Amino acid sequence: MAQTAIGLRLYGVAAVESGQAMSLVEGTTLVHYRALAAIVRPAPYSATQLDDEQTSNYVFVLEEAFKQAAVLPAPPGTVFQSQSTLTRWLELHYFTLTEALSVVEGHAAARVSVTAPGNHADDSGKSNAALAAESLRLLRGQAAATVTIPKADGDDEIGVVARASFLIDTQRWQAFKDTVSKEAERQGSLDFEVTGPWPPYDFVRMQFGT
Repeated sequence: MAQTAIGLRLYGVAAVESGQAMSLVEGTTLVHYRALAAIVRPAPYSATQLDDEQTSNYVFVLEEAFKQAAVLPAPPGTVFQSQSTLTRWLELHYFTLTEALSVVEGHAAARVSVTAPGNHADDSGKSNAALAAESLRLLRGQAAATVTIPKADGDDEIGVVARASFLIDTQRWQAFKDTVSKEAERQGSLDFEVTGPWPPYDFVRMQFGT
């Protein structure tokens, strides 16, 4: 039986000058190219679906790296054949990656969920969906970028009206949370939950050629 080749699992790309560090997270190493560093760990070079443990590890690595540097999350399960192919990819996409890092640097993602515990409208007759959209528009004004998150299976059962992710300047994180709290007070028929700060999972879409 042929052995599976060992490649490099890519967790993300960080803004780290060459030679500044060998690792951002224990158990991983960095593949440097100029001002970029790919966060990697050896993994079988094969098409596999991440199990729960591997998914938890993916999140852990990115969140630990995010504490030290701006980072662009890679799609879960991304594996390069070798260090040379990964370095070549960093070289080819260097300017796109550095531009993306400049956008997310100094920012964190906040995910906001809006739920309706019971009532279906406020006193003015507005639907919960309209009320939630109104609040999300207000929150969007405090964010560098916003992504609407589609409803997941089971959201209707627990009363989720809307979800969105906001890219927030880390220095304005508390101000953003305070605004969410004020919206929760203003919109009496809705509940608001904000989580984070997260790496910019919802704001990065890496693409890979064959």
